[in-house]
Amino acid sequence: MEKVCIFIDGANFYHLVLKKLGIEEVSFDFDKFATFLANGRTISNRGKRFYVGTVREKEGDVRSKEAMAKQTSLFTILKNANWEIKTSKKYQ
Repeated sequence: MEKVCIFIDGANFYHLVLKKLGIEEVSFDFDKFATFLANGRTISNRGKRFYVGTVREKEGDVRSKEAMAKQTSLFTILKNANWEIKTSKKYQ
């Protein structure tokens, strides 16, 4: 049986899809989307990866604190669904 891996660039996916559709990341069903992309093929073990820059809190900046909290919630959802999260440092 053919196996596939699903790689999502979180920043581009957010800006080019979710933001334009008015969908919050934490409300989007990434697993259902991965199944759609697999198109009947098996997703390999550790075959779901989400790449994103890590949001860091700036002292005294409420927006950065809120963004960090949202990202933490998203990471929890993805980890619970067996997504591997690959991060790079990003300063907002």
